[in-house]
Amino acid sequence: METGFTSAEKFFSRISGHEARSGDFVWGEPDMAYMHDVLGPLTLDTMKKINEDNVRFRGRVVVVNDHIYPPKDTTSSNNIRYMSDFARKEGWDLVPFGEGIEHTLLIEKGMIKEGMVVVGTDSHTVTAGAARAMGIGLGSTDMAALLSLGKTWFRVPETTLLNVTGNRKKYVTGKDLILKVMSILGTNGANYRSMEFNIARECNLNTDDDLSIANMTVEAGAKTSIIFNRSKTTDFRNLQSDEDSAVTEIKIDISEIDPLIAFPYSPGNIAKASDYAGTHVDQVYIGNCSNGTISDLREAAEMMDGRKVKDGVKAIIVPATRNIYREAIKEGLIDTFIDAGATVSPPTCGACAGLHMGVLAKGEVCITNINRNFRGRMGDPESKVYISNSYVAAASAINGKITVPGA
Repeated sequence: METGFTSAEKFFSRISGHEARSGDFVWGEPDMAYMHDVLGPLTLDTMKKINEDNVRFRGRVVVVNDHIYPPKDTTSSNNIRYMSDFARKEGWDLVPFGEGIEHTLLIEKGMIKEGMVVVGTDSHTVTAGAARAMGIGLGSTDMAALLSLGKTWFRVPETTLLNVTGNRKKYVTGKDLILKVMSILGTNGANYRSMEFNIARECNLNTDDDLSIANMTVEAGAKTSIIFNRSKTTDFRNLQSDEDSAVTEIKIDISEIDPLIAFPYSPGNIAKASDYAGTHVDQVYIGNCSNGTISDLREAAEMMDGRKVKDGVKAIIVPATRNIYREAIKEGLIDTFIDAGATVSPPTCGACAGLHMGVLAKGEVCITNINRNFRGRMGDPESKVYISNSYVAAASAINGKITVPGA
């Protein structure tokens, strides 16, 4: 018997030009493709092998040099030069240097819009779900094939529908919601699925929370995600899954969630943050593609205002975009961080991926609001990374140990 369409089926039906159902393989042309300075060069090299310099993709192409910017050495500088020169030659959109981290930035600038299907050379392209778009990460070879052929294949993902209700507690954020989801699904529970969130108005989660939630869906294995947050609007332009569509439903009451933590070495290792209270930390790192938002900086500043970072602790703050940085200056947040003894970085992927500007030493312990804590993710393989919301991370910087505000 025919059922209604899931959100994912609606998106893939549009870009393929015919009815697409979960499990189908389709050829489609995404609305936009974007690349960065680490995997972009490999994409271009592979494309040249496939099709020389003949770009057949007619959608929008964007280049964001964000992973190792400012460049730390000649290799990273050469990669940025290579990507920039090629983008100018092809007439692609080249984002000005230092504007920000791609996933946050492209939503902020309105380049990723509601209803779009976008692909990027980064697994966290799923963050587009926060804009009610569908983002899919492609490897460099697949991106090269798309640019060379003009379209690419997709398997239409099945859907996990997460219905979220309830009033959240103080110091609980969207980060805690997605960590709760990780505790339910683990790192494989949504493999190649679309994770669709239906968030009730009373949850009082904002756009920045949506970024945090969508960004980490890939840690559960998701192929894509989409967020329908009634705290902001109820006009979803029929993009939601139909009531009679084939979905797997999960219900979550956010009022039952306390601040959570992911302990080493997996984002699927979830516990109450209070279970690890008192754990010594050497570094606190706040800011990345999911949690370098103005809301995160406000939360961190609330914890640091009038206080000092514990002697011996490295506290690093990374606004996700130049505009967020500018707003943080306007609100006095940057002064709060500087007065507390924290270091404020320009927008960059930086130490989140163990690239530069905060890489961990052997045996060091870091608490952070990033998205991954695999062994060696932020530096030495014998370092340890705990993931929390921004309140917990910032409070831990002040005390030099994992601290849960209000506990």
